[in-house]
Amino acid sequence: MTTALERLWVSWLNSDRWRAFAKEGPGARVLRSPVYRKLGTVRRYALTAYKTYRQPALFQEVKSFCMFIGQVKSGGTLLGSLLDAHPNVVLADEIDALRYVSAGFKRDQIFHLLLRGAKREALRGRITARRLTPYSLAVPDQWQGRHKKIKVIGDSKAGPSTRQFGQEPQLLDQLRTTMASVDLRIIQVVRNPYDPISAMMVRGGRSFENAIDHYFDYCHTLVKLRKRLPDACLTAVRYEAFVQQPRQTLADLCQFVGIEAHDAYLEACSDIVKPTPDQYRQMVDWTPHWIGVVRDRIDQFDFLAGYTYEN
Repeated sequence: MTTALERLWVSWLNSDRWRAFAKEGPGARVLRSPVYRKLGTVRRYALTAYKTYRQPALFQEVKSFCMFIGQVKSGGTLLGSLLDAHPNVVLADEIDALRYVSAGFKRDQIFHLLLRGAKREALRGRITARRLTPYSLAVPDQWQGRHKKIKVIGDSKAGPSTRQFGQEPQLLDQLRTTMASVDLRIIQVVRNPYDPISAMMVRGGRSFENAIDHYFDYCHTLVKLRKRLPDACLTAVRYEAFVQQPRQTLADLCQFVGIEAHDAYLEACSDIVKPTPDQYRQMVDWTPHWIGVVRDRIDQFDFLAGYTYEN
């Protein structure tokens, strides 16, 4: 149950004043410091250990741990928010579960963090793309931030997860060990490379060369990761195909993670999906040279086959 104090706290964390303080103001250096992060990790470990002790049966019906891999601004947040609208799914967006796997948290401790994260994300209104054009991914009359029986739980933080797998190759084995009692389900969302590259340039002030190198470094990580994953635990979704047929794609994803998708749920989720994806590439002045650089590198990766600047 959500308390008034929790609503107030989430409202403060969602305010422009807090973001200015935490992202760019005097709080940024402290909040990003190794000491602060370590203290936060210790506090969360103690808190979730206590919650696990108090609620030992809360996650006993969980069948699958679901996570996303891929690039930033490729549609993972949208798909994650739609899965979170299912009454048997808890899908957080800002938790970075792999960080806690790496830190040695136990399975149910991580689940408690994901449960709280999904709840708070729903209280914030599931707002995304704050640094571009903010919009809400809230699904009316569904179950975002709430649940009946939790059968699937996870995290939609695709970009950071991909980076961590690249930096810590042993992390996949550690994840498998931590989640040994449930099925591992990994979703790779693929989007026309020109759009996430453009989003990185707009959001982060990156140059063409830096953003392109960053994007394709992640692609190399994805190739290595995909080779280590059995077919049963990995599926790929093309964002452009999803927005054209959201109902069928979402039904397929529900089957993949092990839940039944009812008509009312599929209809409500489909209604918030824009049939034409935003083309972030229109926000950047792409020259023929850089269009050609990306086109040539696309050919190295089978999961990017068919993408061009024009399509």
